[in-house]
Amino acid sequence: MSWDATSDTPLYQVAQNWAEQASREIDVQSVPGGGDYETKLRTVLSSGAHPDVIRINDDFVQAYYSEGSLLDLTPYLEQDSIEADDFYPVAFNFAKQADGAHAAWPILTNPGVIYCNVDAFEEAGVPLPPTDWDADGWTWDDFLDAATKLTKPGGERWGALLFHDTALETVWPVNNGTTGIYSEDAQSFTLADEGSTDALQWVADLALVHGVHPDFGTVSTGKSTPNWAQSLFGTGQVAMLLGLTSSIPYLRENAEVNWDIFPPPQQATRQTVNTMTVLAVPSESPDPDAAWDFLKYCVGPEAAELFAESRGFVPVATSSAELFVADDQAPQNLAMVSQALANAVNENFGLYIERARTVYRPVLDEIWSGRQSAADALGGIRAEVEAILAGQG
Repeated sequence: MSWDATSDTPLYQVAQNWAEQASREIDVQSVPGGGDYETKLRTVLSSGAHPDVIRINDDFVQAYYSEGSLLDLTPYLEQDSIEADDFYPVAFNFAKQADGAHAAWPILTNPGVIYCNVDAFEEAGVPLPPTDWDADGWTWDDFLDAATKLTKPGGERWGALLFHDTALETVWPVNNGTTGIYSEDAQSFTLADEGSTDALQWVADLALVHGVHPDFGTVSTGKSTPNWAQSLFGTGQVAMLLGLTSSIPYLRENAEVNWDIFPPPQQATRQTVNTMTVLAVPSESPDPDAAWDFLKYCVGPEAAELFAESRGFVPVATSSAELFVADDQAPQNLAMVSQALANAVNENFGLYIERARTVYRPVLDEIWSGRQSAADALGGIRAEVEAILAGQG
């Protein structure tokens, strides 16, 4: 059961390939994403008609496991001598729970990067960001300076587009020295800390003060259109775009400009966010052995080759880095994908972040629109969010 396993997706093809080589039949149940998927998944898990394998939002693994809905995969890892060193730590360690259980199995990662319109940089006479993650320079000041020079008046071209993407909730605060949205134990709402609110205000001011970013109304309207942000970038209306590497396939197919990928700008540090495609086995899976065989196939060499063809979905095995070699299409700096993953962090998860998110996310609109400062907006809900994180909301 998944929300994106339709016949035109790599995950669907990998599932069919596994079924063929295992001489099995597989029934792929594709359910629309968003709230519909979570609602239907919970319904299915409580109905007794359990799938063998489910795709699960990486944010909610801990909560599902605490409810007893997910199988501990540790015996299978030990049985097949799965070695942690063969996988990117940010993916392999993600599913480990406080009691030592391995509650899920990430099969793909999508770190955040900055997409740059190379043609626009050349036209404006602006140097491109460094292609090496550890290179000096490329600070927040450099980013703003570049966005200012890349912007054309009247909405002809914006220098940057960031707050269409929830990745910035982690990327900018972490790079300003905080732990991101939550503390490491997911008990404190650190997005309301000074370092985080300063970071979000800096992003908001790209539109509110500097005029180098689409305004809140434009972003709000646009986000309802699939691939809106990628389309703006691909047609040259945006010069720099924050996005996950999962945007690469769309841009390779549709972009009309010359583009490439680069690291996010640094402040106190330079890190990025990691998101994952995560599979899990329900605790009452009818056939957990077959389910594990499928999961293991999804991180093996055959599946890695198919996933890597997209250039945007990064297999979790470290050996997959050798598959990301530039070809005659963008991005030429394809090695940035592996560099980003090596410098990525996961959001700090807790049992109640699904509820916490419904409280803080709407408040971000107050910041992007300029109706409240980041400090006032997020400070005003800190107590409510932290009560939820403590299980009291």
